[in-house]
Amino acid sequence: MINGKQLEVLLDTRKEVVANNLGQSLDMLLRLRAPAQEMAQGNAQERASLAISLVIDRSGSMNCGKLAEAKRCALNLLDRLSDEDRISVVIYDERVEVLLEMMAVRMAKTFLPTRLESVEPRGTTALHQGWLKGAETLAPGTGRGVMSRVILLSDGQANHGLTHVDSICEQVRELASAGVSTSTVGIGLGFNEELMTAIANAGQGNSWYGERSDDLAESFDAELSSLTTLVWQDVRVKLETPLLPRLGQIKVRNDYVKDARDYWCLPSIAVQSEVWMGISLSMHEVIRLQESGTVLRCIICTIDQTGREYEFSVTLPQLPVVGLAEYRMATENELVARRFNEIESADIQREARAHVKVRNWEAVEGLIEELETKGKDNPWLTETVKYLRKLLELRDHEAMEKELMYSSSKLKNRSASLNDSMLFCMSMEALEPAHLRKKVAQGRNTDSQS
Repeated sequence: MINGKQLEVLLDTRKEVVANNLGQSLDMLLRLRAPAQEMAQGNAQERASLAISLVIDRSGSMNCGKLAEAKRCALNLLDRLSDEDRISVVIYDERVEVLLEMMAVRMAKTFLPTRLESVEPRGTTALHQGWLKGAETLAPGTGRGVMSRVILLSDGQANHGLTHVDSICEQVRELASAGVSTSTVGIGLGFNEELMTAIANAGQGNSWYGERSDDLAESFDAELSSLTTLVWQDVRVKLETPLLPRLGQIKVRNDYVKDARDYWCLPSIAVQSEVWMGISLSMHEVIRLQESGTVLRCIICTIDQTGREYEFSVTLPQLPVVGLAEYRMATENELVARRFNEIESADIQREARAHVKVRNWEAVEGLIEELETKGKDNPWLTETVKYLRKLLELRDHEAMEKELMYSSSKLKNRSASLNDSMLFCMSMEALEPAHLRKKVAQGRNTDSQS
């Protein structure tokens, strides 16, 4: 409970009725919201203490201003943190060095500027070893009331040491379960976006990227605006149901991963925002099962800023069974319909990305047209597809692969503003906290979205 207010838990269905013999799924959103009142009543002292390890790629490809911008962002990060927060800095090429041991931000402001001056680009990219060393600097201080986060920055491919995506993510997932989460920041167009987004998903963190050095600052701003306003951490959801995933009777539509206890791991929740889970159930099975018992109960376990654990639950109510004509006339929940439209658009984007990788431009063209049709009533999607079409016309496969990966990830997994609506205006989005902005071009800063 934060300032006397519990986490707001909602379970919204696309329609409030179901129908037999329809062959459709029952789509619903589980929404976990941190009420806006918490911001007004809270203050910076009430947030969890932060322990951050900034892990910076200093390999040879980090030239042309990229390393210089990463250094500037590192110093800006210090200014955004409380003096009592803690930070370490790790740099890596094929070798790993702890540039700044874990210490209070107050002390780091004295030591880090001088130590960064001597760091120059060199060597190859031992990404896994760099990440692991950063996590090791955090491990001793991980505990109740502390948000421990690795922020991993890279512009290249993991080409030294452990490089297998699944093996790296298994370790990231294990440490996230132990209290050390991971966010990733890609820079440029040469990094492995599949690896960086997979690490962030496994690490219960965020994935950002900046196409140019000028875009990097906003990625750090987004990460810090999220971290410094968190009120609920270690958010996990258990779906209790007789429905069988292996038979397609229930499906989670986001990219979330499960922990060892079969709980889905969701992002931490900042004030004035919500995280959500899209769930599709077999409508036929729902009708059959609700006559004899509970179809779905969602159990939510989470931790507040002080480290206190809470458990919430919500149950799918029994839904009236109506005829096909009445079902088709029933009103849709606009938010549920819109989020599922975005999820389906993300799936199309990922299919398009697979064709971009093999330069099958004819197939990509067809899928972009499909995205244009699906997004015609969603201004954000409309503008996003316009940008993707520009990349298609240029046959810019590197930029398009990055954008399709990060755009689809945001559509499926983003934290949303409490007043998230169909309305979209880029100038208004610039007023939102950086981590909640609905960007058209994920790799560009807000001032250069067209």
